[in-house]
Amino acid sequence: MSKRGELKNLSKIIEDVFSQKHFRIGIDNIRVQDAWVKTMGDNIQKYTYKVYYKRGILYVKLKSSVLKEELNFEKAKIIKLINKELGKEYIKEMELS
Repeated sequence: MSKRGELKNLSKIIEDVFSQKHFRIGIDNIRVQDAWVKTMGDNIQKYTYKVYYKRGILYVKLKSSVLKEELNFEKAKIIKLINKELGKEYIKEMELS
């Protein structure tokens, strides 16, 4: 613990703040959403209206039932591609609705 008036490295302070659980959860969610957009592209993004990540599960809400069925067949491949984009295994399962 630092005393009042003691100088700390700014990068250390930022790292300490963002390592807290509630910040990390939000940042992970944003990273997964960005990876979804990069991996799936604009064509699929047009039919997606909500993407969020929670406890290892990627939830995707789609406007097209046909696209939902197509993505269901490729779930394992999509999970692998998104995790590769993230550089870490965040997603263990994907729920499409």
